[in-house]
Amino acid sequence: MRKERLITYPESLQLKNSIYIDARTEAEYQEATIPGAVNIELLNHEERKIIGTIYKQQSPKKAKLKGVELVSPKIPDLIAEVNQLAQNYDNLIIFCSRGGLRSKSLAEFSDLAGIEVYRLEGGYKHYRHYILEKLENYKFKGQIVVLHGNTGVGKTYILKELEKMGANIIDLEGIANHRGSAFGSIGLKKPFNQKYFESLLWEELKIKDQKNEVIFVEAESRRVGHSVIPDFFHQKMKAGEDLLITASMQKRVENIYLEYIKDIEKNQDAFIDRVLESLTAIKKYIIKKAGKESYFKLLELAEKAKFKELTEILLEEYYDPMYEHSQKKVNNYEAEIRAENIKEAARKILDHYQI
Repeated sequence: MRKERLITYPESLQLKNSIYIDARTEAEYQEATIPGAVNIELLNHEERKIIGTIYKQQSPKKAKLKGVELVSPKIPDLIAEVNQLAQNYDNLIIFCSRGGLRSKSLAEFSDLAGIEVYRLEGGYKHYRHYILEKLENYKFKGQIVVLHGNTGVGKTYILKELEKMGANIIDLEGIANHRGSAFGSIGLKKPFNQKYFESLLWEELKIKDQKNEVIFVEAESRRVGHSVIPDFFHQKMKAGEDLLITASMQKRVENIYLEYIKDIEKNQDAFIDRVLESLTAIKKYIIKKAGKESYFKLLELAEKAKFKELTEILLEEYYDPMYEHSQKKVNNYEAEIRAENIKEAARKILDHYQI
């Protein structure tokens, strides 16, 4: 067997045409991983629990023997998956939690099959330390411009249009996998946790934060879904320039409806259930802002699938009053952009910043 090829995460960044292989369980992978990594789990969740119990109650040796018993039948399939990746990538980097037995075993199986791989030293744990260090000591090179505006004015759509036009954006709701409201997870998979959010934020910053360049973001509170925006980034947002985006009520309702239309058309009954669930979750806040009559009216509209009418009431009686205070905190907007047409609004912003 050839000498094992260990590599640190910073060293791995220098490799060309590379991919990370996460040898942990699918559950661990789904919780948080290195962005772009693929999952080839050596042991599933239940198998890990079995081995862990044997390790604690019997001995490390018996736990290892059980591991061999469980993994052996899988080796041909594991190698086939690694080999498939080797057809498309020049460098394969395998990791597990701490750079221990799981990544070592998969690396050794690959080596025996004649597939050259690297093993990530310290595994995901060392990678996580690297990300934390980068973010804790981060110094911005460029400027942040923050898009403010009531719910539904099209801030996210404008960000996407700005990106198409060549501007740098960071979509905080996108990297949190949450739309930032009580209805923010409808139609999306599970919101990302803090670890993965920070990994994705770092990936965005290292590419988009350049000297004398502007990054456009949407105004957010500290928490987006399950994630909290790091203090250094939120402080930069507060110190950045502010743009106010406005739109008619009709346009706002249309924007929100379009955002959810795929989920409505896919399974309207399931969508109604999710809306009712979300309304129930914020029941006391709706009643406080709009009263019991409005709350029961919203439930009735949801059950009848009258989503546009429901949206207008929510905006007028709940979201607009809720966000009025935070918008008044901004002393001076750099400009006010009307967004009846998303492309035109994005173009006005770029013209304002001469981009």
